[in-house]
Amino acid sequence: MEGKSASCPEGVVSWYIRTSRLAVALAIIKLRPPGGARQFTESLAERLKRQDESWKSKAESLHEDLLHLRQELLLTRTLLNTRSCAGQAPAFTGQEIAKVLSQDDTREVNSGTLQTCLPPTPPNSQKVPPKDRQWRQDHRLTKHVQFLQRLSGLRSGFEESLCQDGDVVWDSVVQLLDCVVEDFRQAHTGQPLRHPEQLHNAIQVVAQTLSPGGARQGFPVQHFSRVEDLLKEMVKLLLTNQQLNAFSVQDSLSDCLLALGGNCCITRTPLIQLLMSQIIQLAQQLGDACEKSGEEHEHHQVDWVCYQNSFYLFWLLERLAQDTDNRVNQELVVQLETKAFPLADEFSLFSLYMWRIGGLFRAGDS
Repeated sequence: MEGKSASCPEGVVSWYIRTSRLAVALAIIKLRPPGGARQFTESLAERLKRQDESWKSKAESLHEDLLHLRQELLLTRTLLNTRSCAGQAPAFTGQEIAKVLSQDDTREVNSGTLQTCLPPTPPNSQKVPPKDRQWRQDHRLTKHVQFLQRLSGLRSGFEESLCQDGDVVWDSVVQLLDCVVEDFRQAHTGQPLRHPEQLHNAIQVVAQTLSPGGARQGFPVQHFSRVEDLLKEMVKLLLTNQQLNAFSVQDSLSDCLLALGGNCCITRTPLIQLLMSQIIQLAQQLGDACEKSGEEHEHHQVDWVCYQNSFYLFWLLERLAQDTDNRVNQELVVQLETKAFPLADEFSLFSLYMWRIGGLFRAGDS
């Protein structure tokens, strides 16, 4: 009797295990799409990708909202400090502060090109149509430009803000630069480049903030690394654009890069060395093509799009070389001159430009 009663619970447990396994198997069969396991895996991966993009979009939106609040707090504190230092009444009323923060100072905006008509409140949905996404892009760019212009307008409190709240300023610079690059990313896919003058003005605001008068406290490493990544992306977009709108986009992108390199000492040397490195890399590819002969030469893979667009890089380097305060790695200059000779026969114009740029920067360093 005892043996029989002991075996009874074991039988019940075994029955529950078999039933559970069967239920799980049936659930999997019902969930599996008609295409089989492969289609199920692809469908699951796509679903997870969309979910990840949704969370990323929400995180970026929250970061923007938090940064905007920190910007307003910094402006308010700087306004109070400025008025106090001027010997005026130490306090603003809430309405006075709101008025100062909300007004658009047209004197700080070239020809009013940044005064875009924006809806009163942004759309709440994460899945917004392209028109609303473009609205958000314009709104984001305008807000960062206005913050940096208003802060730089408060000259007496600007450097103090860099000391105490530099992270807010530098984060705003990075976000503004990313806004500009985003417009060029969209143009790289064939979409029209809207308001190029607005992008150029935004870049000038970035360069002004990073100029010696505004960046004496130094650029934090984590933010400067992001700026370098965005510079690399801008140069890559300049090299690889093959859309029908290439000429207008290339001209605008070149002007933006020139403003960053010509008006800002912090980004000038990294940009120059990045441009040189890209030309040296392309010269290596062309040199490999020159080593091939006959039919193999004709079929050798050469990126002709990058070759044609490389002359924008030469133009930028020639303009940046006019600045006498260039501290460029001379190893890159030597590589430019050395790699120019093997290309003289097959790619004579490219070789001539390499030799000229090398000479300009060597002369500027001496």
